[in-house]
Amino acid sequence: MPTYKKPVRGSRQLRKHRYSQAGEVYFITTSCFNKQKVFLKKEVVQIVFDTIDWLEQKKHIECYFAMVMPDHLHIVFQLLDKKTLSEVMKSLKGFTGKRIKECLKITTFAWQEQFRDHLIRDDEGLVEIIKYCLYNPVRAGQVATPLDYPFWTSKFNLGQ
Repeated sequence: MPTYKKPVRGSRQLRKHRYSQAGEVYFITTSCFNKQKVFLKKEVVQIVFDTIDWLEQKKHIECYFAMVMPDHLHIVFQLLDKKTLSEVMKSLKGFTGKRIKECLKITTFAWQEQFRDHLIRDDEGLVEIIKYCLYNPVRAGQVATPLDYPFWTSKFNLGQ
């Protein structure tokens, strides 16, 4: 069971001046509390992908790319009309948190309260961010080539 600590000094700044606009594309990174390595099994990762699919079906987002690392999530999506960025992340974290606890038969699981968001301003920025995410498992020493890592999804053909 994780020990809950006060937020890191300055983490409140992550929410200050957060821009949330329908139609914009965002790059989000969110981590498991205390960097717990929760996403090691396909069935746990699938909970995240299923939740992203649900958010798309509800027309809250259009997901372009998602990478689930053992202790964090990178996701690139267009925010649609129905929810703010914070509301989308609250839905994603709340639902996945509940399902992960059920799947792993644990009583405590939490995402870190905050998340990092970056507004993507152009196609070049989008390509660079997806490339950064795709190579994350290589930089972490988990695989030799990005396409060998199993826990990612993309709307784009990235050499699959």
